[in-house]
Amino acid sequence: MTLKTVFQKHFMWPLLGSLLLWLLIGIVSGRFTAEQFSTCAKLATFAMLLGLAQMVVVTSGDGAIDLSQVYILTLCAYVACHFMVQNIALGLAAAIAVGVLCGLLNGLINGYFRVPAMITTLAMGYIIFSIILISAPSLKTLPNRQFVAFINRNIAGVSMLTLLVTAAAVLLAILLYKTRYGRQLHAVGQNRVAARYAGIAVRPVVIIAFMIAGGFSGFAGALCGAFIGGAFQDMGSTYFLPSVAATFVGGTVASGGKSNVPGVCLGALMMSFMSMFLNTANFSPGLQRLIQGVFLVCILIASVKNSSKNRG
Repeated sequence: MTLKTVFQKHFMWPLLGSLLLWLLIGIVSGRFTAEQFSTCAKLATFAMLLGLAQMVVVTSGDGAIDLSQVYILTLCAYVACHFMVQNIALGLAAAIAVGVLCGLLNGLINGYFRVPAMITTLAMGYIIFSIILISAPSLKTLPNRQFVAFINRNIAGVSMLTLLVTAAAVLLAILLYKTRYGRQLHAVGQNRVAARYAGIAVRPVVIIAFMIAGGFSGFAGALCGAFIGGAFQDMGSTYFLPSVAATFVGGTVASGGKSNVPGVCLGALMMSFMSMFLNTANFSPGLQRLIQGVFLVCILIASVKNSSKNRG
């Protein structure tokens, strides 16, 4: 295998980027420790879940992207905190179920009314945020203490939060690369017309993609609410830019039909390292957002060019 072939696997780039940023953090801070790596891995979990959710939607093709996921995360954090007062499993299940329901609505509107995914999910995001504003005063916002202790537990120096998200990523990889649905999703993303002629039920495949994305966003909301100590109205906005960047830096093609679960996971890790480096170097919050935004634009341009080259 040549060096070029290795780097064409896509996940090598975010891995190298993470290691380089880790080295820069060590140079700037004067310390180079394994704790820095484990901390970044822990902080990357929410962008990782949202990035994987975004990856599934983007893979469905037709320029699809989900702009509602941060609102779904926020709503599901409220739902999880409210129901976990009674039972942890109930709160977790309720959060994931609400996320799946939001994804289903996105998929139905996009699939049956042919409203572009960007417009559908943007409108749905505003609706979800309005629901949050209306219902938040009547919902419990503090997480279950036992659940908080559970996700903050360490096993052999690795956070339980990191292990849970890694397990979710492995399950998603099995679904996408080892099942009939995964093959159908990639075929639909590459060419919906050809997939339809091949006998694939395109609309259900796309709707299920939105549902999977919603479920992952709901799971992220339940974990995030426990990790940061409760639910509040703008909690999801922090993770939007890193999650989108992780989606594309990990090798997901913007035009659809190509996903990369390990690449997205490492992309989220790299974005976490970038955030830590910018904080360690004392960049202002505005400058940090600017640097991350420019980085995302460059990644999107590279993704579009790569897609055009492959299809040309």
